[in-house]
Amino acid sequence: MDIERDDEESAIMREMFEEIMKLILEKQIKLETIIQRMADQEMIHEESFRRIHKMLAEYGKKKQWL
Repeated sequence: MDIERDDEESAIMREMFEEIMKLILEKQIKLETIIQRMADQEMIHEESFRRIHKMLAEYGKKKQWL
C-alpha cells in the first residue's frame, strides 16, 4: 500500500468536494443535478441513490426546507 499515493488522492478528493460545495452554495449547480448525472452515468447504484435521497430528505425536513 502506497501511503503517499493515498494522501495525494485524499487531497484531490477533498479539493473536488470543496469545489462542488462552492458551486452548490453559489447556486451554480443543484445537488439534484449532480446526483442525477451520477445515476445516468451509472457511477452509483440504485441502492446508493435511494440512501442519498433519503438522507437529503431527512436533512431538508430538519432544516424545514420541505
